[in-house]
Amino acid sequence: MSILKDFKFHSPDSLSQALELLDKTRAPLLLAGGTFALNTLKKSSKYPSDVISLKKIPELKGIKVKGKELWIGSMTCIDELIGSKLTGDTFPSLKDAALKLGTTPIRNMATIGGNIASRFYWVDLSAVLISLGARVEAASLEEKRIVDLDKFLAEKSSKKVIITGILLPQEERCSYYFRHTRTVQEVDVPTLGLAFSCIKGKEGLSDVRAVVNTTLSFPVILKGIVSILKNSEYKNVKVSDIREAILKDAESTKLDEHRLALLVQDLEKLIELLKAV
Repeated sequence: MSILKDFKFHSPDSLSQALELLDKTRAPLLLAGGTFALNTLKKSSKYPSDVISLKKIPELKGIKVKGKELWIGSMTCIDELIGSKLTGDTFPSLKDAALKLGTTPIRNMATIGGNIASRFYWVDLSAVLISLGARVEAASLEEKRIVDLDKFLAEKSSKKVIITGILLPQEERCSYYFRHTRTVQEVDVPTLGLAFSCIKGKEGLSDVRAVVNTTLSFPVILKGIVSILKNSEYKNVKVSDIREAILKDAESTKLDEHRLALLVQDLEKLIELLKAV
């Protein structure tokens, strides 16, 4: 059993306090739900000087409507995403991904902000949130800003920033999440995840978003697939069209043959679902 080294523990009760601590400490570690951070404390060679818990900060909690967007506080646990009508009714793919994430105890501990901030390739929520047009609300001592989630993940990680919330446009969208699991692993991580959303109207599909979680890199937007599913074209798409579109995306996804086969399988199911809606 790993023995934890000494560090200073802080439990601020406001965002401003947490940001001040974050700015002053030499090697801080933010503690959200703790499902990732505790493993980091046990295994990392770079040990934190200070651990800053975000659990007592009210500004980081809750799910509420803000104008035309839904705001989800970064300290919202995964189980809350499942139970909330604001998320479950409007964003079925997000609820589905949350239900497939880990076990019941994990879902009661893990937070949406921690899932994103970890920047682990294999986490489930990033691909789904990108497919739903999510933006990240983040704060440092110097500034507060809002940025698209895919751009946020592409940036260099900063230890002096706290994710305060996730913003989702409240639109009537069709959304789905397909997930394949590595059952032989010690922890439940996906082999592949496909997140899809679109607006379906009389003229067919618009604002189509297909994002794959390859578990080999950050989520990748499937531009080839998006191009063949726009408007009413999806009704006539064949398996050969799917394969050709995936080949266009192959360089960016870097999927092996097994994952490519799973992706084709998922896209076939997706098209059948879209035709049935």
